[in-house]
Amino acid sequence: MNTAARPLELNVVTSNERATPSLVYRALLRSIREGIMVPGSKLPNERELASQLNTSRTAVRTALAIMEREGLVTRRVGAGTFLTEDADHVFERMDQTDADDHDSVPSFIEIVEGRLLFEPAMMQLVVSRAEENDIAAMRQILKNILDAPTWRDFKESIYGLHEQMFSATKNRFLMQIMESILADRRAVAFDGRETDKPAPQPVRTQTHKDLSAIVEAIAARDGKLAESLLSDHLMRTLATINIWQ
Repeated sequence: MNTAARPLELNVVTSNERATPSLVYRALLRSIREGIMVPGSKLPNERELASQLNTSRTAVRTALAIMEREGLVTRRVGAGTFLTEDADHVFERMDQTDADDHDSVPSFIEIVEGRLLFEPAMMQLVVSRAEENDIAAMRQILKNILDAPTWRDFKESIYGLHEQMFSATKNRFLMQIMESILADRRAVAFDGRETDKPAPQPVRTQTHKDLSAIVEAIAARDGKLAESLLSDHLMRTLATINIWQ
C-alpha cells in the first residue's frame, strides 16, 4: 500500500464540522475504490491518517468506528487496523445517490447535513414516547423496504420509516419538519434515475439491516444506541452523495 505516492484527500461536500467523520469515511471509500488501500491491508494509524487528511484524530477515530461496525475494518490489539478481505464489496450494497443542486428546493446534501444536526438527538424523544403501535408500524415499513418493487417504492419506504420515527415523538413541530423534507425530496423524485426499476437486492438488504438495528434499539428503549446508529446512518448517507464525481 503506497499512500505516500497517492495521498488521501477529503472530498468536501459540507463545511459542517459535525459531519467531518463522514468526509473521512468518504475519503477512505474512495481510496478502496481507487486501489490506494487494498482489502486485507493495514491502514495507517490514526495520527498518520489525520495528517494525510488534514483533520483531527477524533474525526478519524469516529470514521473508523463506523467502518468497523459496518464490517469494513477490523482492529487487532497491538497490530493495528486492517481492511477486511471483502472491503471492496461494500460498493455492491451501498445506496449511492447522484444528486443535483436545485433552485426550487434544498439539495440532498443540504438536507442530510441539516438532519445530522438534530435527528440523532431526537431519538431520545422517540425512545421515550414511541408506543407499541408506532414500533409495529416501523417494523411493517421495514418489510416494505426489503420488498420494494421499484427504486421509487424503496425510497418512499425509507422516508416512510423516518416519518414514522418523527411521528413517534408526538411533537408537531418535528413532524412538520419531516413533512417538509419529504415534500422536497419528492419534488425532485429523490434525485433518482429510472425510478421504475427495482433497487438492487444487496442495497435493499443492507439498508434493511441498518434501519432494522435503529428500530430495534427504539423498541429496546435504548436512546443512546438509537442515537449512535442513526448518526452512523446519516454519516454514511452524506459520505456517499456524489461520491464518484
